[in-house]
Amino acid sequence: ERLFLGGEYSIRGFDIRSIGPRDKDTQLVLGGNKSLLVNAEYLITIAGPVRLVLFADAGQVRNLGESFAWKEDIVEIVPPAPPLLFDPFATTSLRELGVSAGNTQRVIGETTAWKASTGAEIRFFMPVLNVPFRLIFAHNPNRTGVLDNQFQPAKRFTFRFAVGTTF
Repeated sequence: ERLFLGGEYSIRGFDIRSIGPRDKDTQLVLGGNKSLLVNAEYLITIAGPVRLVLFADAGQVRNLGESFAWKEDIVEIVPPAPPLLFDPFATTSLRELGVSAGNTQRVIGETTAWKASTGAEIRFFMPVLNVPFRLIFAHNPNRTGVLDNQFQPAKRFTFRFAVGTTF
């Protein structure tokens, strides 16, 4: 079983299963075999079944042989430049098709290994079902290196809807 973080039930500001070790070539989240997750909430009853929840979530996922860390490298994928074919009688250079030596990675910086989000949530408990409907607004202060489910960089602010409890 692979472990992932992200989504309404772990780190609320990130897409579901978007935090974890990634494949170096495809950038797909592979998951890990150990995770560390910290959630803190402060509940304020507004009226009856409606509550305001202030939260902070943080965590990270690692693979076998990796230890939990405070910092990690930011890498950039550098595709290989295909070899040029030279034609002395032409005015343009032609690139050879179908040749690929694979992508390489270059370290361009360092960021915190902990992925975190903070925010506020409105919970409305349904009287008969006793299940909360949740409107979540989250801020992601350290989203560097995390891609959403469309392989775009994670957004700074997110708004989500969920049904059910966090823990």
